[in-house]
Amino acid sequence: MLRLRAFRPTNDKIVKIQLHPKHPWLVTADASDHVSLWNWERRQIIYELKAGGVDEAFESKGKPTEAIRGGSVKQVTFYDDDVRYWQLWRNRSAASEAPAAVSNTTSAFNSPAPSTKGRHLLVICCENKAIFLDLVTMRGRDLLKQDLDNRSLLCMEFLCRSVSSDGPLVAYGGSDGVIRVLSMLSWKHHHQIFSCIAGKLLNQ
Repeated sequence: MLRLRAFRPTNDKIVKIQLHPKHPWLVTADASDHVSLWNWERRQIIYELKAGGVDEAFESKGKPTEAIRGGSVKQVTFYDDDVRYWQLWRNRSAASEAPAAVSNTTSAFNSPAPSTKGRHLLVICCENKAIFLDLVTMRGRDLLKQDLDNRSLLCMEFLCRSVSSDGPLVAYGGSDGVIRVLSMLSWKHHHQIFSCIAGKLLNQ
């Protein structure tokens, strides 16, 4: 039976929340762009970030390093093998209700890509950068706005069935209305697939 647990209140209202499908992790972002990662079983904070300020959470050679201000938080999400599994399960469940689509679904979970095997990522999409935090090593990687065609990353979704040799792919929506795809192996822009403004496929 699920029991109600109390957490430390924030100074502002919670506007984004994400629960990990397997581990007792809960990530929240409030209206002041403060991100908190909780272990809800132990009632402990694992990680905190004030995205609107200068990020000193990541270290280089044991010393804090200043990074570009993240700005407004647009999305928080988890990504690992467990998330991939449940994404595929939901896709198969949805496809089973549409007979024409059943043949296009896979019946088994594909082995994880080398870049995600054994890793648990927390991804924070901000106005000026995306932060990929490895929850095993607690090391992060900042993907700056300048690396994304100088467009803000407003939302993203992992392509769980991607079979590209460039590893796991991430589709993200930019401030210019274009959906782009990012490779998590090279951390480079892979291609564009759709322009919401032009209303057409790009495949560039």
